[in-house]
Amino acid sequence: MLKKIRFLIAVFAVIVFLAVFFLPLGIEPLQKVVLAVLFLAMILWFSELVPLHITAFIAAFLLIVVGGFFDKTVFTPKTVFSPFFDPVIMLLLGGFVLALGLQKHGLDKLITFYLLKKVGHKPKNFLFGLMCLTAFLSFWMSNTAATAILLPIALVVLVSNGLKPLDSRFGKALVLGIAFAATIGGIGTVIGSPPNAMALSYLNAEGINFGFTDWLMYGLPLTILLLPIAWFVLIKFFPSEIHVIKSDFSFQPLNKNQKLVLLIFAVTVLMWLTTNLHGLHTSVVAMIPIILLYAFGLLETKDINKVNWSALILFGGGLTLGSAIQLVGLDLVFANLLFGYLLGHSLLLILVALAVFAIIFTLVASNTAAAAISIPLIIPLAKGLGIPVEIAVMIIAIGVSLDFIVPIGTPPSTIAYSSGYIKTSDMAKSGIVIALAGVILLTLLAFFVWPFLV
Repeated sequence: MLKKIRFLIAVFAVIVFLAVFFLPLGIEPLQKVVLAVLFLAMILWFSELVPLHITAFIAAFLLIVVGGFFDKTVFTPKTVFSPFFDPVIMLLLGGFVLALGLQKHGLDKLITFYLLKKVGHKPKNFLFGLMCLTAFLSFWMSNTAATAILLPIALVVLVSNGLKPLDSRFGKALVLGIAFAATIGGIGTVIGSPPNAMALSYLNAEGINFGFTDWLMYGLPLTILLLPIAWFVLIKFFPSEIHVIKSDFSFQPLNKNQKLVLLIFAVTVLMWLTTNLHGLHTSVVAMIPIILLYAFGLLETKDINKVNWSALILFGGGLTLGSAIQLVGLDLVFANLLFGYLLGHSLLLILVALAVFAIIFTLVASNTAAAAISIPLIIPLAKGLGIPVEIAVMIIAIGVSLDFIVPIGTPPSTIAYSSGYIKTSDMAKSGIVIALAGVILLTLLAFFVWPFLV
C-alpha cells in the first residue's frame, strides 16, 4: 500500500511539473521552468518521497538541465550551485561544529543539569524554560546559532530518558520547541534573523530613520505574545509520554579541555553579539570556533563527519530556488498579481494578504531568500496602495520568519529536522496552527498598534 501511495505521489509530481509548461500562463519560458521546479519541490518536500536534501539536488539539476534548453547562459552550474555555500550556510556549519565541541566534552550535559535545577523536572516546565532560554539567546545572536547551541541540550535529555527518534512525543515537542522559540525570539531584535537586518537596510535607504530601538517596539510584542502560544500548541499536539525527566547528571569540576571549549564558546557568542562593533559578518565569526576547536585539538578530523551535511544541502537548495525566482523575474510576476488583487481592498485585508504571502513564499525558499526578493518589491507596492512603508516592510520581514510549517523555511527549522526526532508532517501539523496565530497577531499589531509608531 505504501509503495502504491509513493508511486501515485511521484506520478502526480511529474504531471504537475509538465502541466506548468503546457498551461497558457502568460509568462516567459524560463519563468515556467522555475515555477515548475517550485511546484515539484513543494510536493517532494511535503510528501518526503525522497530525502529533503535530495529534493534540493533535484531542483538544482532541473534548473540547469531544463533551463538550459531555453537559455544556457542563465542557469549555469556556477549560478545554481553558488548558494549552496552562501554565508548563511557557513553560519549553520559554525553552529554545528560548536555544538559538536560542547557534546564531545560533555558541556551540553552540564548546561542541562543547571537548567533542570532551575525549572524542575516536569516535561512541560522544562520545555517552556528551554523555549524561553532559546528565545532570549535569539534576541542577541543569530537564531541559527541559538538553535545549534541549545539543541544538543534537548538531545541529552531525550537520550538519557530513553526517548527514541520519531517515536517520542516529548522528543518532537522539545526539538520543535527549540526551533520555533529561536525563530520567534529572532523576531524580537534586529540582529536575531537576517531578514530583520535587510528590512532595516531598505528602510534607511528610503530615508526612514529606523534603528535597533524602533525594531524592538515593532517586533518584541509579537515575540512575547507568540512564544507561550507556541508552547501551548506543542504540549497539546505532542503530550509527553513521561511525567518526570530523569536526571543522572552530577556536577564535576571542569577539566582543562572543558574550560577551553567554554572559552571558545564565550568568545564566539560575544563576537556574534557585537557584530556592529567589530564589523565581522556573523558567517565569518562562525569560522572562529571551527578554527580554534581544531587548532587546540579539541576536535579531530573524524568529528567533521558528524556534521549534518544533509541539513546544509537542504538549506542551500532553498537559497537556490529563491535566487532562481529573482533571476528570471518571477518575483515581479508575483508582485503584479498581488497588486492587482489588493488594489481597492480594505487595509486590514491587505495586511493579512501581505503576511500570508510572506509565509507562502518561505514554503519554497528560505526566509532569508524570501526577504531579499520580497522587500524591494513591497516598497513600491506599499506606496501604490497608500500603506506606510515601515508597516509594509515590517509585515514582510517578520512574516517570512513565521513559517513554522516546512524545514526549508528557516535555519532553526532545518536544524530541528536534522535531529532525526521529527518528520515533516510533525512540523507541519503544529506549525500551521502557530503560523496562523502568528498571522493573526501580526495583522492585529500592524493594524491597531503600529500606526502609532510611524
